Amino acid sequence: MIPEFPNFKKICLTDRKDIESYTDKFPPYSDFNFINLWSWNPKVQEGRMISKLNNNLVVHFTDYRTKEPSLSFLGTNNCTDTAKKLIEFAKAKGVSETLCYIVQESAEKIHNNTLTVEEDIDNFDYIFSVKQLANTSGANFKSKRHLSNRFCRDYPDTHLKFLNFSDSETHKKIISVLRKWENKKIQDNKSYELDHEEIALQRLLKTAHNHNLILSGFFFEDEMIGFSLDELLPNNYAISHFFKADTNFKGIYEFMNKMMAEYLLSRKVELWNWEQDLNIDGLRRLKMSYRPVGFLKKYKVSTVVKQGEVIIQTDT
Repeated sequence: MIPEFPNFKKICLTDRKDIESYTDKFPPYSDFNFINLWSWNPKVQEGRMISKLNNNLVVHFTDYRTKEPSLSFLGTNNCTDTAKKLIEFAKAKGVSETLCYIVQESAEKIHNNTLTVEEDIDNFDYIFSVKQLANTSGANFKSKRHLSNRFCRDYPDTHLKFLNFSDSETHKKIISVLRKWENKKIQDNKSYELDHEEIALQRLLKTAHNHNLILSGFFFEDEMIGFSLDELLPNNYAISHFFKADTNFKGIYEFMNKMMAEYLLSRKVELWNWEQDLNIDGLRRLKMSYRPVGFLKKYKVSTVVKQGEVIIQTDT
């Protein structure tokens, strides 16, 4: 059971049904997805925890990049009161007084001249048309089509396997791909962030038997050179949790995206959530290059700042 605010409990595998009783009422925002709540949960400070307030789901988050704590909620009940109480709680606890990952449906119901609501573009979820990515037709996808076709010519024996996510030998292959991706970044003298993502992936691997995920492995000459970890969701959605490849194979991402899109299309999936870009420039450019058909918008909510008699408020 989820406790009433201000009491919290650590997120456990047994909380999935209770959490999804809230999330199933909304589009599939990545931050409140149970797999993400569970896996992106490092053992620092108090970690990720849940509560409920005004019949809204409250989450004590840890930042994806910094692991710093912050608060958020999901729901449309008494949103202004919920936001104010969470900000007061955050102030008393000495954590960030800015609420994060507030979904659009909640943000639209916050009306108070002491609160400011602003778009958090860095955390918008990218939504893609599965049909578009499967077909890659037209001028917008010319370069993707070219790279995917080139990959097929250069590595004609590459094939896709759907793997048992609980298999320990498969786990070793996944980590091997992660290391190859990292080594290529180092070799090319490119900046990268992997530590927190690897912690999240390792946490998921340790509890793999508890999760119903699609693990797609891409193999060349019996060696895994890429993998995709996806989840089928209600309302013809899928979400991409982890996606990595050995980029020594030029065009591999374009090939993998097309193959995965074709598979998802066969499962009657229409929209694919690739989560946010976290203000990582390379990730933003990559995701935009695939022509998203929309975004799941999220917002930051904080107390209005006053300078003398002037109120500074950001428009929504």
